[in-house]
Amino acid sequence: MVNKLSANTGWFDIIEISGVSTPIQFRNNRLHSVTEYQNSGFGVRVSINGKTGFSYTNDASGLMEAADRAEATSKFGDIEDFELPYITNTDFEPYDPRIHGFDIAAEIDKAEDAMSAILRKFPEANIESRINGSHGKIRIINSNGVDQVYKSSRYATYLSAMLFLDDGSKIEIWEGASALAPASYNLLIEKITDKLYNARINKKTAGGKIAVLASPKATARMIGIVSAGLNAESVSKGISPFAGKIDNPLFSDKLTISDEPDLKNSPYSYPFDAEGVAARKKFLVKEGRIKNYITDLKYARKLNLIPEGNGQRGYSTLPHPSFSNIVIDKGADPHTSLLRNIKRGILVDQFIGLGQSNTLTGDFSAGLDLAYLIENGEITGRVKDCMLTDNLFTLLADEIVVSSNREQIGSVLAPYLLFPLVNYTV
Repeated sequence: MVNKLSANTGWFDIIEISGVSTPIQFRNNRLHSVTEYQNSGFGVRVSINGKTGFSYTNDASGLMEAADRAEATSKFGDIEDFELPYITNTDFEPYDPRIHGFDIAAEIDKAEDAMSAILRKFPEANIESRINGSHGKIRIINSNGVDQVYKSSRYATYLSAMLFLDDGSKIEIWEGASALAPASYNLLIEKITDKLYNARINKKTAGGKIAVLASPKATARMIGIVSAGLNAESVSKGISPFAGKIDNPLFSDKLTISDEPDLKNSPYSYPFDAEGVAARKKFLVKEGRIKNYITDLKYARKLNLIPEGNGQRGYSTLPHPSFSNIVIDKGADPHTSLLRNIKRGILVDQFIGLGQSNTLTGDFSAGLDLAYLIENGEITGRVKDCMLTDNLFTLLADEIVVSSNREQIGSVLAPYLLFPLVNYTV
């Protein structure tokens, strides 16, 4: 088939993706389901007369037919003039062989122990949990001689606890973690029980401008609005607020954000992307200045940028620009020090509706699903039925303070962020 593609196309690549995942789910304090998925397939992409064709198959025996379909569809494809990569150095892979020690019975026991630990302190809590162990491989072959493969593994855990308080109000707290191999629940349990404890008392404070300390979870959500505008596809289509603003000082010089696909020990890392491009760290925002956009081969060519390993796809889809590990640089002092210096403020952990923010202007109006009142440097209780209404880009350009401690929130390594004054409404 490779010889046939070489003869008939300007270039071609083939991606093979295979994997196994075992999700376990608990609902209402009890086991709900255990399943196992096996997924594999091949995607064939070709360029003929400058136009791209694509097809896929789940069966290796159907590769020749998929190649024929890809060639046939190229006449209807987009004109794309990028070049495929050559062989890259794959000096690491996001894989830990201990993932094969994922044992369903042991994982059920761990989850039940975690739920019991929460229920001992909060007997009325309704708890859900999800655990998933997965592993697989990605292989890329192309017309420039590339034939490279890497293995991957991921262990993901999620816990949430819902509790109705004495006044009839409801609180739901969730925490998650991911790693290359099975890990402990202890930190998730500690976070949830601490946050439930601090939420037992409802507090109120007057609306207006107020100091806001965003937890790593809240920080990751807010930075997600910024990162959406750093995708080369949105830049190319003119729907990014950061188009044409490379090296412009748009944010505080305390803010530095990088994309790091080569970050060690992260299940979101990879040695090369789904187009075979070597993975490299790149600064997206450095000391407040826009430095780069996330690209795949197509949009790197459109914007005349160097592709740096952020083209992602499944075997049944064409590539698109996608982030890997988003890393926010840390500051000088721990969040406990920042908190102690707040006379009156809000600690925000979970938003409602932040995803509907205006990503072009940065305007947002988000309810506070989980937030606490800070008085004289201490958390004194939970605030509810309130929201923040402001402009995120303006806030990030102000004199923010970044904590020295960070937490992994999904694929984001995030610190606490202190905003001196934010519009708070009740």
